[in-house]
Amino acid sequence: MGVHIQSRNNIPRIIQSLRELRKYEIEVGIFGNAEYVMIAAVHEFGVTIQKEKGSIIIPERSFLRTTFDEKQDEWFKFVKKQLEHVFSGRINVRTLCERLGAKMVADIQEKLTDLDTPPNAPATIAQKGSSNPLIDSGGLRMRITYKVVRR
Repeated sequence: MGVHIQSRNNIPRIIQSLRELRKYEIEVGIFGNAEYVMIAAVHEFGVTIQKEKGSIIIPERSFLRTTFDEKQDEWFKFVKKQLEHVFSGRINVRTLCERLGAKMVADIQEKLTDLDTPPNAPATIAQKGSSNPLIDSGGLRMRITYKVVRR
């Protein structure tokens, strides 16, 4: 019985994958719906609305920036694990980006759902029937998405 040794040089595939990876960007947010882009910006940064009889203060309730800050190490580990699949040829770079984009969206949606401070004003709670500051109809949450862009 003979022994057959097969050499697998994956270095060219790894180099090509790294070059390919540099060609992609992942954009995460709300795209194309001006109303929800504005709502997201108001909550992300806060705003003071001046009225004739005083002002309305909508406090900052960052769900995008804070998710990025809180999850960046986890996302890095996720990419590192996915790169093993890319380098072995099981998935391509675009698939890695799609998976990361979907994970980022899910994490941001979870943050948006779980965020409870600062709380809504009592009048706001009475008006919308919920104390969750960032959930009213669910429209903002469901419009968070991602795009994989090839440069």
